Amino acid sequence: MFKKKKRRSRAFKETSQVINLDEARKKRKQKRELIAGKKYKAKKLKTKITQRQAGQKVRRRMVCFCVFVAVAFILGASVFSIVSLKIAEAKTIQEQESLLAEKSRLEKTLSQVNEPEYIEQQARKQLRMIKPGEILYILPGDSTDNTTSDGVSNSQENE
Repeated sequence: MFKKKKRRSRAFKETSQVINLDEARKKRKQKRELIAGKKYKAKKLKTKITQRQAGQKVRRRMVCFCVFVAVAFILGASVFSIVSLKIAEAKTIQEQESLLAEKSRLEKTLSQVNEPEYIEQQARKQLRMIKPGEILYILPGDSTDNTTSDGVSNSQENE
C-alpha cells in the first residue's frame, strides 16, 4: 500500500567522503570500552557502604533466611505427612488382608452350619451331649466349657 521511503541524513547526502569500515568499528569499540571502564571505575570507587545500606542488606538476608526456613518447614511437614500416611496405608492393607481371611473362614463355617456332622460336633463340644448308649468321661484337666474331642470319650458306638 504505502511504500516506506528510505531516509538518509542530510549530512550523508552532502558529503562524498569514503568511510573505512574497519576504522569505524575500531573507534566504536574503543568508545564502548572507555564507557564501560568509567562505569566499572565508578562502581569500584563506591565501595563505602553506609549504615542504612548495611541495615538493608541485613534485613534482606534475614528475610531470605526466614523464607528458606519456612519452605524447609513446609517441605519437612509434607514429607512427614506422606511417610505417616504410607505407614497407615500399610497397616490398613495388612488389617484388610486379615479381615478377608477371617471372612473366608467364617463363610466356610457358615456353609457347614446346616450339615448334620457339624451340628453333631458342636453339640458334643459345647453342650457335652452324647448319643444314647455312650458314656461321657470328664478328665480333671478339662474344666473349660470349650473342651476338645479329648475330653469326650466314646465307649460304645451305637448308630
